[in-house]
Amino acid sequence: MTGLLVGDVGASGAQEIDVQPPAPTIDRVEITTENVFSEEEVRNNFIFRLLNKIRFDTSPRVVQKELLFGPGSTLDSTQLAETERNLRRLGIFRSVDVDTATRRDSLIAEVTTRDSWSTQPIFSFSFSGGTLTGRIGLSEKNLFGSGNRARVAYRKGVDRNALELDALFRRLFGSQIDVAGLYFGLSDGDIGQWYVGDPWRSAEDHREIGFGGDYSNRRIPQYRVFSAAQADTTFYRYRGFGQGLSLGVATVARSGRYVRLGVEGAVRNDRYLFEADTASVLAPPDSVKGWIGGFVESRSDRFEVFQYLNGFSREDVNLSPYVSAGIRIAPSGFGYDRDGIGLAGSVGTGARTGPVFLRLDLRANALFTSVGVDSGRVVLNLSAAAKPARKQAILVGAFGGILENPPPGSEFDLGFDRAPRSYDPHSFVGTRAVSGTVEYRWYVWDSLLGLFGLGFAGFVDYAGAWYPDQDARWGGNVGLGLRTGSARGSGASTGRIDFGYRFGPDAADSDGGRWALSLGTGFSFF
Repeated sequence: MTGLLVGDVGASGAQEIDVQPPAPTIDRVEITTENVFSEEEVRNNFIFRLLNKIRFDTSPRVVQKELLFGPGSTLDSTQLAETERNLRRLGIFRSVDVDTATRRDSLIAEVTTRDSWSTQPIFSFSFSGGTLTGRIGLSEKNLFGSGNRARVAYRKGVDRNALELDALFRRLFGSQIDVAGLYFGLSDGDIGQWYVGDPWRSAEDHREIGFGGDYSNRRIPQYRVFSAAQADTTFYRYRGFGQGLSLGVATVARSGRYVRLGVEGAVRNDRYLFEADTASVLAPPDSVKGWIGGFVESRSDRFEVFQYLNGFSREDVNLSPYVSAGIRIAPSGFGYDRDGIGLAGSVGTGARTGPVFLRLDLRANALFTSVGVDSGRVVLNLSAAAKPARKQAILVGAFGGILENPPPGSEFDLGFDRAPRSYDPHSFVGTRAVSGTVEYRWYVWDSLLGLFGLGFAGFVDYAGAWYPDQDARWGGNVGLGLRTGSARGSGASTGRIDFGYRFGPDAADSDGGRWALSLGTGFSFF
């Protein structure tokens, strides 16, 4: 910045006052939305030209609603960066660029987006240790170019099959209201979830309101595994229904930092019955319970943008320091057996040194009554990464957790689609768990035939889980794999095909021997 010298220069000396020139003002905003395939690509390829024509381009209004600035706004680079992140977070753009230019003494904010291929057939499956799961269906993440989402799929799971219906409508009818719904028609019951509200969308938002709920009537298995040949499974019938309301205000809401306060409350009925006691017929709920509470949270934004990290696309890595705390009051007058108070807190931060960066998060919550701790949860997560070269990444993930008196079916469950990946489902189950993963990825080709990417990976996993009254079970694997991804997609996730060798105290117990083929969605580390 240029300083301005103010005052007389004489025998008495000079008075220097450093006056900062005012920040420039944005005169105009130009929004450009581009189709999936560029003009050069469609000029030379009939298929690309046809694909561009059969889809709806994203409406510029979708982009305009996400802007944190406009004509007359003071130029703020933090606002431009957050706008870019918010647009990427929509999951409908292959690339987003927010920049400025000066033309004829006017400052122009230029927002350019390129659509991703948002109509996607769902055909995925996971396989490990002789167990096969999968999904088949259709997903549209950008309905008629509106930024709204809809999905229908059939899912074959480990414990049950399901029909899956999902929809999200952002800023309904031009308002600030989002509406979302999710339904699972299970082979052993039903699950429904819904939400209506105006959520936090940026650091500069001053308030939020949300109303949501859920319904569930299904079978829940609770596993206790001693070895591959010895396991004990208890089945419950669960019926739950809840409605909750959240109201929040920001006492600090400026570019890159916020402090938020809020109140929340819920009314619920949750009931677990041994399936053997019900003959598969669930008695009607006999009580309704409720709680009220409040929360406070603070964050200072610190983000890094990387490509070839979790996947082939550019992604925002959150290294922001934050802290949050909450309290819930559950008195006996609200339907509980005794007065209770729930406390929750979380803290986290991230850092970068050259090509190496990491993130650490600690989350804990507990419900206290007159007889002590009724239930609780503490989980510590660590993520770290290094970029030795542009298309290479070394990724590290680790966590440790303790649960006290969790609801049936919510215990830690490792293996299959979580590390260690080469093991059967439910190989490591319990209320205590530790897991670690190191993975090297080399994204060799990011646009084969202009449609998909292909890379290679090497990995090592080691993990264990157990209940307090049993010995810990441990196992690991080491192996090589392939990583696949869409060259026209919006996310940084990958598909994986891994071939691994099991090792550790309980590796020999696994069905299928020491070697295993594992297929599924690639692990995300940030």
